Amino acid sequence: MPYWPRVRVEIDEMVNRQFETPEFKRLFAVPLTPRRLEVYRHHMTYYGSNRRDCWAMVMSKAPLGVKRAIWEHEKDELIHDERMGKAHVTEEDLKEFDESGLSPGARAAFYAWLYCAREKPWLEGLVYSHILERRNNGAIVRGGGLTERWARKQMAELGKSEAELDVQTQVHAVADREHSDIFEPIFERYVVDETSARAVVEAARDGLLIDRALRGAIAGAMLEVEGPPLGTETGPRGGIPG
Repeated sequence: MPYWPRVRVEIDEMVNRQFETPEFKRLFAVPLTPRRLEVYRHHMTYYGSNRRDCWAMVMSKAPLGVKRAIWEHEKDELIHDERMGKAHVTEEDLKEFDESGLSPGARAAFYAWLYCAREKPWLEGLVYSHILERRNNGAIVRGGGLTERWARKQMAELGKSEAELDVQTQVHAVADREHSDIFEPIFERYVVDETSARAVVEAARDGLLIDRALRGAIAGAMLEVEGPPLGTETGPRGGIPG
């Protein structure tokens, strides 16, 4: 009996329902200003750094074939993406912002993901990170993934054209479709019984709960601020939207 096709249907419905949760609705209800967009990007820069730590922790425990898949996934993020002309996360990105400016809820979410990547068995740890890219995959999520929806919000509320969106937004709208597809053969190979199937579903559910906590915390941080952008007087800069 193939287990992964059944599990895939279940977790794909989870990522679709993510956008109906109170935290995601709150995030998308925040009226955008340049200052609030900067707060969002500030948090997403550290979100991207947190992702790199979590994938590395899972990679250290995973079988060799899974290590290869993770390394292939991380080349764009950590080494170089031709579409951007650089890695998705660089030391320069982190230098633009001060980690002390992160909201307490966001910091707690980052620590939660790190704990799960480090302490859970590798298959579950993989899912905690993979489910976030599945939630960002417009081929799975009806109405578009998080990055696509956020781009539409920026264009509608700030009058930006698609060409004016930061390159991170443009690239991630495409990249996470490719990134989430990389692991289909892994799940087909390792989700082989009821125990592994339930572990994957539970990890997906918990990973999305942490994601909700992060988005709610960012929404709160955005609502609290106005004025000149964080750490600059010139306007929004980098960050990873989703």
